[in-house]
Amino acid sequence: MSQIGLIIRNEYHTDVTSKSFWISTFLVPLIMVAFGAFGGIMMANSDSAMSVQEQFSPEPEDMTPLKAVGLMMGLMLTLFLMTYGAQIFQKVKAEKTNRIVEILATCVPGRTMMLAKIIAVGLVGMTQILLWGAILFVIVAGVVIVFHIDIPWHEILTYDYVMAIVWSILYFTGGYIFFGSLFAAVGAMTDKNNENQEYMTVLTFLLLICFYVGMYAVDNGDTIFVRILSYIPFTSPIVGAVNAITQTSSLWESILSVIILYICAWGAMAISGKLYTSSILLKGKKFSPKDIVTFIRAK
Repeated sequence: MSQIGLIIRNEYHTDVTSKSFWISTFLVPLIMVAFGAFGGIMMANSDSAMSVQEQFSPEPEDMTPLKAVGLMMGLMLTLFLMTYGAQIFQKVKAEKTNRIVEILATCVPGRTMMLAKIIAVGLVGMTQILLWGAILFVIVAGVVIVFHIDIPWHEILTYDYVMAIVWSILYFTGGYIFFGSLFAAVGAMTDKNNENQEYMTVLTFLLLICFYVGMYAVDNGDTIFVRILSYIPFTSPIVGAVNAITQTSSLWESILSVIILYICAWGAMAISGKLYTSSILLKGKKFSPKDIVTFIRAK
């Protein structure tokens, strides 16, 4: 097996067999359901909250099924990128702090280690999502069998919804590679907690901005502002996905947006690989913009 395959296998096995993985797999859905129910009850009993929702939320007749799917996908993509991007960051930071990477660097190239971490964390995330999907499927199947509900498959398995899944996968993969590379690079840039938090704050705000613009795009996807953001890699994983799912953008615009995202993801991987390789072994140093440029120019 290749070096990258061995690292991915070891990282994946370590994470999947950990107690925290299984606790979060079963606990997170319960927390989300409880939080949603609690928030819904609080809003329903708050006149101020309901008035604000009526002013800023679209009318019920304006919320089409495709818009609802686009909004849901935007939320899921944002949560995934924030959660598992942070895991990549923490893994790289832990290795640098514990100096484990010094041993690995003697036999494995830095770019290989970075790419392996991105892939391994992504596989762990997909495993967790598949487990959640299996749990949801069992619950839904049980409800359907007990209450004899007739599911209109001919309305669900249509071209529009199949394409919504395809666009979600394409934008998710490109966005994860792009942001995962950035999280890995900033994790290797310093071993000081205060600087790490500054980098994490910037990336988190970028993802939050991306999500809120995606919410705006659900009803305003045809504006020039949103169309421009659908081509920028920092926002296109959410904004482009929403526009493609809701069919606000034409087919050629969505394809062009995906192509640009993947080109930028490849560029981010190449640049982040150089930063990772050059800075991972340097301890206690605060890098200036000049140092970063030097790392990027390194072979």
